Formats: sequence, C-alpha cells, structure tokens
Amino acid sequence: MRISVVPVAVVAAVTAATAACTPGPLGSPHTASSSNGPARARSDAEPGALEATRQQFFGTWRLIALEAVPPQGGARAAITATGTLTYDEFGNLMIDAHTTDPDAPVAAREVNMVSFKGRAVIDVPNKELKLMALTGNVDPNEVLSPDRRRKYEFVDDTLKLSSMDAKGAITAISTWKKQ
Repeated sequence: MRISVVPVAVVAAVTAATAACTPGPLGSPHTASSSNGPARARSDAEPGALEATRQQFFGTWRLIALEAVPPQGGARAAITATGTLTYDEFGNLMIDAHTTDPDAPVAAREVNMVSFKGRAVIDVPNKELKLMALTGNVDPNEVLSPDRRRKYEFVDDTLKLSSMDAKGAITAISTWKKQ
C-alpha cells in the first residue's frame, strides 16, 4: 500500500491557510467602519462633525412649507404641498412630496413633485446634501448637477432644504419638521 505525499501536503497547506484566516473579534460599532457600504451614524459625535450632522438628519420629517419660483419667474411664492422625508442611520434618503396647487408648475402637479430614493452624502463644509443613486458606489466627491444638490440648514426643530438652478440661485425652499 502506497501513501502519496502530495495529497497530505495539500491538506496540510489548506488547513494552515484556513487557520490563518480565522476572524478576530469585531470592532466596536463606534469605531468600526466598512469599505463595503455606509457606516451607521454614531450618537456620540462632536457638534459640527459629520456624525453629528447625520444624527440631526436621522428620522422622519413632514413637509410643513414650500416656496418656489413661479414658471414665469419672479419672487418665490408659497405652494401648498404635502410630503415626507426619511433619512436612516446608513445615509439612505427617501423624499416623497405632492401638490395640487394651481400655482405650482404644471409638471409638479402632473407627477410627484419630488420623488427620490437613494443615498444622501452630507457635505458639512458646504452645507450641502448630495442626492446620489442607490445602486453602485457612492463617490462623495462626484460633481453633481444642481438638481441633485440641496443646501441644508437646521433652524430650531426644522430642516430647510434649498434647491438651486445651474447658476446657483435658489429656486425653491422646502421646510420640514421632524415627526
């Protein structure tokens, strides 16, 4: 009876490699990060930091006011609208807003005025919220058209999102109250 040395060597190598790859303990959720997707927002962040801003956005918000530039131009005017904005702990954003206001642009009355589901990348230094696609990798440095960016401002218990045109002029302001 002959025993081959090659299969024994292969089994020994696979066993050694498997033992070397045994996972260690996972990091704390406060310090661990993932390169495979967004990290959960931390609750212990310093004010003004990205994590603190993510915590401010976190939750479900109700649309309480909307102003927009009329189709013929001029000053922003109030538009009657309803809507919900939800931002989760992983940076996912969903906005759903509707209007039947006759002063709203025709396109806004015919379809959802705003319907977005994807990732929101917060640019703290520029106070911008970048609306990114849900699929694929999210590049926070990607240059986006103005229709995919919103200036944000927290005032007391409200969130104001300003939409801009290609020249950077504010065309609409939506005000949201946390539920």
